[in-house]
Amino acid sequence: MTRDKLENQIALQTDHGREALQVYWNALRSMTGEQRVAKAFELTAITRETMRAGIRDQNPDADDDSIQRLYVDRLLSLHGLSVAELRQKQAEEHECRRSSPRNQSQPGLQL
Repeated sequence: MTRDKLENQIALQTDHGREALQVYWNALRSMTGEQRVAKAFELTAITRETMRAGIRDQNPDADDDSIQRLYVDRLLSLHGLSVAELRQKQAEEHECRRSSPRNQSQPGLQL
């Protein structure tokens, strides 16, 4: 969805939505590129911590390692992937590289 379509969709819903969106875009326009990148990293960190807090609330007995695994699983699921699928793809790529002709030594050649 393009920015214009998203803006229109939000702005058409309420007056407050239009005003909030205008404030948001004005704030972005007033920032330097460096400030925008810093804000993106800040918002990413807040999002990660919010996700972890939600996972911790849903799994109060889980240790930190379990929380991290659940967090990664949730992130992957947002992209339609799973840890098992990634491991399978890695194994297939590893096998493909191992069996590639360029990786097999030629007779009489010592490396």
